[in-house]
Amino acid sequence: MLKTAVVTDRAYLTHCAGHEHPERPERVQVLLDMLDGFKRSALVSLRPRPATRDELTLCHDSAYVSFVEGAAAFRDYQFDPDTYACPGSFETALLAAGGVLTAVEAVIGGEADNAFAIVRPPGHNALARRAMGFCLFNNVAIAAAYLVERLGCERVMIIDWDLHHGNGTQELFYQSSRVLYASLHQYPFYPGTGAVNEVGVREGAGFTVNAPLPAGCEDEEYLRVFDELFAPIARQFKPQFLLISAGYDCHARDPLGHMRVSEAGFAAMARRAKRLAAENCGGKLVAALEGGYDLEALANSTRATLEEFGREADEPIIGARAGRRADAVIEKALFTLGRFWPL
Repeated sequence: MLKTAVVTDRAYLTHCAGHEHPERPERVQVLLDMLDGFKRSALVSLRPRPATRDELTLCHDSAYVSFVEGAAAFRDYQFDPDTYACPGSFETALLAAGGVLTAVEAVIGGEADNAFAIVRPPGHNALARRAMGFCLFNNVAIAAAYLVERLGCERVMIIDWDLHHGNGTQELFYQSSRVLYASLHQYPFYPGTGAVNEVGVREGAGFTVNAPLPAGCEDEEYLRVFDELFAPIARQFKPQFLLISAGYDCHARDPLGHMRVSEAGFAAMARRAKRLAAENCGGKLVAALEGGYDLEALANSTRATLEEFGREADEPIIGARAGRRADAVIEKALFTLGRFWPL
């Protein structure tokens, strides 16, 4: 049984964008309730630390950090039509970024084999100088930059299985060969980025891998993308640490999307990510919560991921046999990325 650290805190309930907003405090509350009854062995509970300003500015402009801090002076501040702040939002966002760093430090320090950071607000749509898509600071991107800039990692991989494309994460590392960003997402859909031909530029050419899937894709399509696209590139890249932007809004029950992933599908993706980590970086793997807006689906899917994180990495992986909706996407991605990786 692998040891998994779970990083979370009731402080994540403080950020509130309004009672009708899908990114609401109940998202963490339902996961805290799930954890209360979760009996998996070798589970370590950790409290998050806040990220420092120096850590935030690994990815975000200092003036933007001050702008988000200033928004906390207002009872209700709107960054864009979807993204809000309240007086507690800045401190909560510091804990969200810091929670993922806490998870990374636990794995690097040997306190756990892998970790899951149950944080909010989410992060992968946040740009260097702009909040968007419910996101204030880019939690996973900050962790990747921390691994590269502060801990000396030469190769970090981010797998993003959120419903939406992580435009912020992509943009932050679009010119980097040290962070490989791989996303599978509903397309065309918000935020409008993530086409197959978005592969990075300059030193980062070939280090952005997008699988823009049509609406209606199920477990089989997602697993085929892992097996036929992500895994072959990951094994050539040989990451020293693996991060997951774990969004559960591609679940069949989620109100914001039109995908059909199940709890079993999330567990199967987690198993594949865990295998890639075991093969390349001694199992060093951290997942961070992104989206997921049906509370029952979110709790069940997170539980399935945590259960999978505890299993040994050598358990068998069953390949996807169908998933025909992914054919064209995989074929085009293999052709486009074949300039950079033997596929």
